[in-house]
Amino acid sequence: MVILAGAIGLVFLLRFGIRQNAAAAAVDPNPDATGALAVLSFVVALILPVIGVVLAHVTLSRIARGQAGGRTFAYAALWVGYALIVLELGVLIFLYQNNYWS
Repeated sequence: MVILAGAIGLVFLLRFGIRQNAAAAAVDPNPDATGALAVLSFVVALILPVIGVVLAHVTLSRIARGQAGGRTFAYAALWVGYALIVLELGVLIFLYQNNYWS
């Protein structure tokens, strides 16, 4: 039951990120805005996926308001972060079911 709830939560958050990306794409990018937070979110998503996903959502929100740039990196950070979260959860479930901790 917990796995189903987690999967539903991840799908909801990913759909939220897709809507954020669409909103950010509708905004003309500010040429003076930097994409440093977007690049940071992508790098952090590779190392610590949960924090990278949160940073990517924050970045897409800022891009939609015209305060930042780097929509492509932020959107890629969402996909990479969510994929790594699913992969890590799958490995944990596999290890738990096969009693690797006893």
